[in-house]
Amino acid sequence: MSDTGNARRRSTSLWAQHEWSIVALAAAMAFLLGCWGYALAMSPSAAGSEHTWWDVVYASFQLFIFEGPDATAGWPLQLQIARALAPVVLLYTAAAAILKRTETQIALYKLLFRKRRFVVVCGIGETGFRIAKQYLRHSDKQVVVIEKDPMNPMAAELAKWGAIVIFGNAMDPVTLDRARVVYAKEVFLCTHDDQANIAAAKAIDRLTRVLSDSDMAAMAKTVQRHEPHLAGEPPYVGLRAFLCVDEPHLYDVFANHPFFAHATDRFAIRIFNRKQTIARNVFSRCAPDMYYMPREESQPPMHVLFVGFDNLVGELILQTALTAHYPDRRRAQITVLCGDVNRERVQRFLYRFPHLESVVSLKTSFHDPLTLSQAQWVDLQREAPFSVAYVAMREDVDGILAARRLNRHRRQLGEAPVNMVVCLNQQTFLAEIIDDDFLPIIDDKSSLPAHEPIEYFETLDETITIDVVVNDALDTLARTLHNAYLDTLAQTEPAQTAAENASIVPWSALPAHKKQANQHAAAHIATKLRSHGCIACDESDERPAIAFPPDESAMEVLAQVEHRRWMADKQLAGYDYGDTRDEDFMTHPDLVPWEKLGESDKEKDRSNIRQIAGLLAMQGKKVCASG
Repeated sequence: MSDTGNARRRSTSLWAQHEWSIVALAAAMAFLLGCWGYALAMSPSAAGSEHTWWDVVYASFQLFIFEGPDATAGWPLQLQIARALAPVVLLYTAAAAILKRTETQIALYKLLFRKRRFVVVCGIGETGFRIAKQYLRHSDKQVVVIEKDPMNPMAAELAKWGAIVIFGNAMDPVTLDRARVVYAKEVFLCTHDDQANIAAAKAIDRLTRVLSDSDMAAMAKTVQRHEPHLAGEPPYVGLRAFLCVDEPHLYDVFANHPFFAHATDRFAIRIFNRKQTIARNVFSRCAPDMYYMPREESQPPMHVLFVGFDNLVGELILQTALTAHYPDRRRAQITVLCGDVNRERVQRFLYRFPHLESVVSLKTSFHDPLTLSQAQWVDLQREAPFSVAYVAMREDVDGILAARRLNRHRRQLGEAPVNMVVCLNQQTFLAEIIDDDFLPIIDDKSSLPAHEPIEYFETLDETITIDVVVNDALDTLARTLHNAYLDTLAQTEPAQTAAENASIVPWSALPAHKKQANQHAAAHIATKLRSHGCIACDESDERPAIAFPPDESAMEVLAQVEHRRWMADKQLAGYDYGDTRDEDFMTHPDLVPWEKLGESDKEKDRSNIRQIAGLLAMQGKKVCASG
């Protein structure tokens, strides 16, 4: 938002905060000036005066209802000011009272002139509150909030920031229609009830179907004027719905449901897996290889410790399996340290991903992190020392105490520092009062102190943002990656059809699991760059661009890394080796080691490496040396 917009919002907020104090002060001033002026004009204290002090007070009150004298020539200036100020105060108060009764209706009516320039947030909890506040503070879009609980203090706070608050049920089509939801640019379904979110999504889908062609044409012009193109594709004209889901099994069900694959020119829905997005965001700033990068077998393998086993830890493990493919060609080691109460949860997680242990070496230790002994700490690192530890427990206070205890074991045993990242749920105020042992996320890991390398990651504030949830940079890069794949196929295999290869469709028609595969490939570009001392910089960066890959030797290593990454992605998705490619039976003939891969298939991996610099250029970036 511009500085002018910020200044206007601050001034509006200041007036709203002190409005009635100012009105009360003006009323008191009008009354006192009236008393002063009438006292001078009536002289109630003079001998023989026909007026009393009660007459002065009564006459001053009459000023507020236009009962002042008509002819005031020669009357005191104080009375002249009071006669003008008092009715103005009364009129303002009456107008404010009327406006207060109708301001929501007026604001909602104005939305008809802001089609595709506002958003609707259903459910003001941890996620909905942050999304709404992000739009209020960092965009020019109006925000409409639908909240069921009229006593929700977060809804009241958003109203102070300028949101239009409607109290009602987000599943009710009448409430949705009142919020003008069909004309919104985005709608966020963030209630605590997943069934309510789905019902609301279906109701919104039905409402969008009755939009007229003229309405859609007018909104298309608005979108084209205000929204940027993404990866060379025009912006989406319809209403985008974001459905928040935390439970992994529900996400699996929703991701494969036909309704969520349904997209028209009027309505498209995207499932927002909060824990998955948080895990991906954690790794974008705190990936294991940022702390330690094994480059040859003489070095210890990557060994990652996860403390706790909430849904977030499961997603972090998957991120490790999808990204931990380093030049030393060994599987990363993962140790999970959690209480025995998590045993069933761990078993269910492993059941969901039966091929996980073919991608990473996984070990689970069912001990309470808060009571772990030094001997048990040593035993956990019997095979290799920990490279980095991620602490993500259900309660923030437990995570903070666990990190301190494990770090104390390390110091008392005289071990080398272990970088720790504590993921805070931000459900309490603890993130604001943790002491100097904990540091906010530092992008330059080389500047971390050696004595207490503990960083804390505020999961909600860092993740529930417009840039991460809506303007997903990774999704844009994945879209660019897919379009480049289509261009390559058009040149190399022009006769291939969608029946032979389900990926030969535009991005908008791509199945959810194939979109996710492109996202995984896009996310791993940063890992490949770091493995050879490179990073992606903006084109405006003063550092010079360098060639990537740097040489043919690096090319061959990176191509092998890409193949291992691709295999991991397929295996975690449930694919097995098969003589023929079959999407229904989930088999693929290329799920073999690099040495057994045909030369043409190896060349595909090499081509994927060669195009990295070009893909980044399409995003306005270049490859630079990280030093």
